[in-house]
Amino acid sequence: MKFENRTAVVTGGAGEIGKALCRKLCEQGVAVALTDLSPERAEEAASSIRREGIRIRAYEMNVESTGSVRSAAEKILADFGRVDILVNNAGVWRQSPFEATDEEKWIRTLNLNLTGTFRVTQAFLKQMMEHEYGRIINLGSIAGEVGLPGYCDYAAAKAGVIMMTKTLAMEMAKKNITVNCVSPGMVGPVRRETKGTWIGRTGSGEEIANLIVFLASDDSSFITGVDYTIDGGRILGPRFCDF
Repeated sequence: MKFENRTAVVTGGAGEIGKALCRKLCEQGVAVALTDLSPERAEEAASSIRREGIRIRAYEMNVESTGSVRSAAEKILADFGRVDILVNNAGVWRQSPFEATDEEKWIRTLNLNLTGTFRVTQAFLKQMMEHEYGRIINLGSIAGEVGLPGYCDYAAAKAGVIMMTKTLAMEMAKKNITVNCVSPGMVGPVRRETKGTWIGRTGSGEEIANLIVFLASDDSSFITGVDYTIDGGRILGPRFCDF
């Protein structure tokens, strides 16, 4: 895939998908700013990827805090000069039935998953517009497409991320900035057999990263405003028979 002297920011870079993505971007010659809530986890993840010829640096970033996001963005732009690719990967989900979800938890889940995506995008969008180039990839979820019992707050937040993606894509379409969304489902650290997907197994962070890398590349220049479901066919319906 084509990457011409590109720099990427990956939030939640120490997580399963984030770390796999940072590694794959580095393998493509992209300079990477790996951010995470924990500076220790961020540095550990970056160190496991870093080797001769690879440019990757770790940064602390709390997407729930506007001050933290702006501070990290200033450091990244000072170190790298520009950011061409932004992957809003940071997020969290915690099971909580609707009747047991209080207002504080609801607000925090939306703040982290939805408003966090908004904060980070605003921190880097202006310089993308100045350079007339950008690839923004947001992490949604199949929960934001079809719902998920026990995760009403998370599903609402991810539905918001998907709609934010589509709307921003329209606003940025003539500015050479594409905005897309990737919505995973049933992903784990270890692939395991399951009847929850038509493919018959769970997915991996590396498989999600493969799709994101394509959307981050110059080869995806005619794709914008799309929400890509990557879930082994889970949302196609119940797997009641085998073919």
